[in-house]
Amino acid sequence: MENLKEHIFNTRTVAINFAEGPPTGPPLVLLHGGGDRWQYFLPLIPHLVAKWHLYAVDLRGHGKSGRVPGKYRPEHYVSDIVEFLDRQFTEDVILFGHSLGGWIALMTAAEPKGKVKVLILGDPPLCMERFLEIEGSEERMSLWRTLRDLASSGLSVPDLASELADLPVSLLGHNTTVRYGDLPGVDNAHLLAWAETLSRVDPDVAQYHAEGRMYEYVQQVDLDAAMKHVTCPVLLLQADPVHGGVVTDDDVKHALSLLSDGVHEQLEGASHDLGMDSRTVGPLQSTVTNYLESL
Repeated sequence: MENLKEHIFNTRTVAINFAEGPPTGPPLVLLHGGGDRWQYFLPLIPHLVAKWHLYAVDLRGHGKSGRVPGKYRPEHYVSDIVEFLDRQFTEDVILFGHSLGGWIALMTAAEPKGKVKVLILGDPPLCMERFLEIEGSEERMSLWRTLRDLASSGLSVPDLASELADLPVSLLGHNTTVRYGDLPGVDNAHLLAWAETLSRVDPDVAQYHAEGRMYEYVQQVDLDAAMKHVTCPVLLLQADPVHGGVVTDDDVKHALSLLSDGVHEQLEGASHDLGMDSRTVGPLQSTVTNYLESL
């Protein structure tokens, strides 16, 4: 987008790339999920940029940010974001994290130097037991190994897109797989965008997942403790579990019992991507905007 400019922030450990919008309102910081980059939020940004001063961050090892092999656990990302908020801003920010970015946002808000005045969690995995079971499955480890190998392959973006199109995908309730490229809504533009993103990810980001070292990956993650320590208002966005959302109704009840000032909204019909992949962000935009304007 023409009205967003990229900058580099040095945490003293790694260079963090971020895109910044015009100063049209209070600061709103966006954190993408694992294996992605700040451009993931492009479908949503035009709906927010007129009212908030947007900052969209590339996590370490992602996009144009620097690489730190062997240091891609959640607490490493959190340390970067805490430093970014502490030194980049003179005021507290609205922090919106999706998926893994939701973990990072939550853990950052729980830090004494977190500098977060409002927290938005976009369908982050909240049940650690279920997360470990899913990510520890052979199917998921195989997928992560494939993505790691593609990220390190040196293939051109068009060739990466072709490889991604051929990925086998299991369908809920079926014993067979289909090509990822044959799924509804997956067109060439989507595949090229994913390929461009994958070409900019440090393959080491996927190591814990690909090698089945998930207990090591989450050894310093305590989501319940983080939720108990967060005192600012929190909006928990739940994707539709029927369409692939990872937050269940029981997860919502548990989270709201721990958060001192939490509210919940389900985006009916939205998958885990919250409508970003399909660019159907109307429900997400209105939910976020209405919540922030109600505070």
